[in-house]
Amino acid sequence: MPARIFLLTVGIALGATSSYYITQNVVQRKMLGVENEQLTLLSDKVKQGEVKIQTLQGKLDAANAQMVIDKSTIDEFNRQVTKLQDEISRRTEELLRYEQLIPSKSNIHVTLREFDAIQEGARIRYKVMLTRTQKTPATFNGRLHFEAKGKMDGKTTTVVLKPESAAKAEGNGKSSTEKADNTALNLKFNRIELAQGLLVIPDGFEPESVTLKVVEGKNTRVTRTLKLKP
Repeated sequence: MPARIFLLTVGIALGATSSYYITQNVVQRKMLGVENEQLTLLSDKVKQGEVKIQTLQGKLDAANAQMVIDKSTIDEFNRQVTKLQDEISRRTEELLRYEQLIPSKSNIHVTLREFDAIQEGARIRYKVMLTRTQKTPATFNGRLHFEAKGKMDGKTTTVVLKPESAAKAEGNGKSSTEKADNTALNLKFNRIELAQGLLVIPDGFEPESVTLKVVEGKNTRVTRTLKLKP
């Protein structure tokens, strides 16, 4: 009888021990599974971070490359501007040398070398180049005067074109309109003059041609008419 009790006790102990180890093994496996899932999630996040870093690095490299291109473009533009300025200076000197070969005449007060007028919406952009060979008086004092021929309300008419500065002054109700007009179109030069700017087209007026007059005092020294391109 005692032997049977002993064997029963040993069997119960072995069963309990086996159950404990089996339970511990199951728990450990579950914990290991959770850790593996966490490792997988962390690994995925690391890979996503690496992809983002590569994308940002690519954008940074592209931005740096664009900065280099932009700087090269700016440098090239600066070189072209310098080259054009040198060319203009050289051509101006050549023009003055040729003019010195022209016999001086008392009735040659000023010569119109270039006149260009282009309509840009409600404005006309003009460019005028004048030269003179006279030595006396040393300075030419005059002004530019612009007129335009065209149609308004279906009728042919001629209007005086004012520079943009004078039109703005007039629009602001300032009394210095005439002074602004004279300041913008005044001429004062010795040998060569390049004038350019914008003329305002009156509302409702459709210009067809522009006439330039170079005025000295009460005398008109040069007159030139130019048809506007449609």
